[in-house]
Amino acid sequence: MGLDKWIKSDNIEKNSKSKKETTEQTPKNKIKGVKDKHHEKETFKLKKHSLVCPNAKCKYQKIIMKKELTDEDKICPRCNKMMKIK
Repeated sequence: MGLDKWIKSDNIEKNSKSKKETTEQTPKNKIKGVKDKHHEKETFKLKKHSLVCPNAKCKYQKIIMKKELTDEDKICPRCNKMMKIK
């Protein structure tokens, strides 16, 4: 039992030294990671488009989250007319 105490304390000291080294490196990495995430958010922005069919009988509505709408998005799937963008 007496040797177990000494062996465990050596392992704890080695682990504490390695933890200190890793904590010194992480703030630099975290700063870089935050900057990268900030740039990604600026480049990837979506807009919410609400489309409504002008046909009174159809009354089809849909909401699309995209940067830009295509011609296919603007056409009503029920009556094949151009939808109004709000």
